[in-house]
Amino acid sequence: MRSLIPLQLDSPLQETITMAMLTTLLLLSAVFALGDARGSRDCDRRACPPGWPSDSTHCYHYVPIMATWPEAERKCLLLGGNLASVHSLPQYRFLQSVIRNSTRKVQRTWIGANDAIKEGLWLWSDGSRFNYQNWAPGQPSNSDHFVVKDNTNSREHCMEMNYGASRGQNDAPCWYKRPFLCSRKR
Repeated sequence: MRSLIPLQLDSPLQETITMAMLTTLLLLSAVFALGDARGSRDCDRRACPPGWPSDSTHCYHYVPIMATWPEAERKCLLLGGNLASVHSLPQYRFLQSVIRNSTRKVQRTWIGANDAIKEGLWLWSDGSRFNYQNWAPGQPSNSDHFVVKDNTNSREHCMEMNYGASRGQNDAPCWYKRPFLCSRKR
């Protein structure tokens, strides 16, 4: 008759096998849990929240609160997205209309690009490819003659839109306070 007494781990080999099985079980549990969480998050993102205009892939939210670029990105993360990225002229025009419909004017606004890691290497905070640019004439200039020295050596590392007469993109000091535009995937 077989004993119902729990297996005693008398040898190092038995302990190793048991730990390997336990580790595998925990990893599989984590994978299934993350898969379920990801699936539910994707379901939540199919519909945009009320008041968030959308295009075919993203929902957008203009936030009129004045914030530095890092503060704006953090607030967008709390809303489930990032500062908006732009990948075409039609999308840029759509984002301008989102801002105009919210403010009834053309407003300089933070969007999600920066070159803080390496000068001239622009990256979107959402991780998408930087494959479109609509710089205002003379931009990016990486200089603001009215800026005092700061921890970024008076450099302009963060992107705003609706700059100047052309309403293009501009590099600005990240600590300037601007309203911002969040986006999240549908």
